[in-house]
Amino acid sequence: MNTNFPLYFHYRHQLQQSHLFKSLSLDTLDDMLKSFRFETWQKGSQHDARLALKRFYVIMEGRMELMQINPETGRSFTLMILKEGDIYDVLSLLDGREHDVIPVALDNLKLLSAPMSSVRQWIQRHPEFNKNLMPHLSQCIRDREQIAADLALHDTPTRLARVILRHLPTGINEEQQNSEIKAELLHDLSNEQLAELVGSVRQVVNSHLGQMKKEGLIHMEQHQIVVDDLRRLKAKAEIMHGHLQQQL
Repeated sequence: MNTNFPLYFHYRHQLQQSHLFKSLSLDTLDDMLKSFRFETWQKGSQHDARLALKRFYVIMEGRMELMQINPETGRSFTLMILKEGDIYDVLSLLDGREHDVIPVALDNLKLLSAPMSSVRQWIQRHPEFNKNLMPHLSQCIRDREQIAADLALHDTPTRLARVILRHLPTGINEEQQNSEIKAELLHDLSNEQLAELVGSVRQVVNSHLGQMKKEGLIHMEQHQIVVDDLRRLKAKAEIMHGHLQQQL
């Protein structure tokens, strides 16, 4: 990508806001952008996991679902949903091995992608980029650890509450906790897709969503979960001083 690209400076600014590229000098960002190209993925499209062996993606707009499928049973599990500013895939970047997840475009995605070989050179050439990479990797590990712990240690209603909390906007203050809060990252997801995030099945998730509505914890608004009582939802998720509470 060069400076003649119509949205060059817009995307450079977006990179500056992301965790991995924050605090980098404009000269460094300009050097990196030379290796990037602009891509679009159509909503609903699934892509080969081997893409991440060759290219490194930064989401500029839209949501990407990372899912795993059991080829024998056809059962699927959604590992996480990536949003604007997130990257795919840091694991393949570090070890050069195929990451067994399928990226799916939940929206019409706009992405910047660069060759993995170029990104590995950035780690060597730009210490400030490498400095951002370590905390980002640590956060990725913590997120996956939390998902594994939820599946192993908690029942379905608790996991559902945690999934909703995990996909609320970050940085919610005390005043906002008393108002309706939209789980924007979950909008337009079917209950079957939500069940794949929870590690359950649609019928069970339907039942627990209905119970949460009766308890006054949430309601649905235009295919989106809206939290009505954040404090009680946190209590249902049994969160005391954990990672999710820190995010909220």
